[in-house]
Amino acid sequence: MYDCLAPELTQVAREIHPALRWKKQSWLRLSAKRNTSPLSLSKAFAAATSLGFSTQTIANGSVVVLDVSLQDALMFNRRYPDLLSEYEPTNPFCR
Repeated sequence: MYDCLAPELTQVAREIHPALRWKKQSWLRLSAKRNTSPLSLSKAFAAATSLGFSTQTIANGSVVVLDVSLQDALMFNRRYPDLLSEYEPTNPFCR
């Protein structure tokens, strides 16, 4: 968890990690493992978009799914086991 009261963080630091960029939303970041085809990442992006989730692509190629519940994040993990995933729930102290 990152502190939501960190004014010293620059815009560049917020662009690097989703926890700093979307600190008031729950999010799931999906990244391709080393030696994994980017096809599964694009399939996960298409699935998230078709399910109505708001998605963002980070400069390193990762996909961030916004406002996702824990159950939905686990569903993505089961459906795309070859992707690395990182889930962060909504921080109640950043409202």
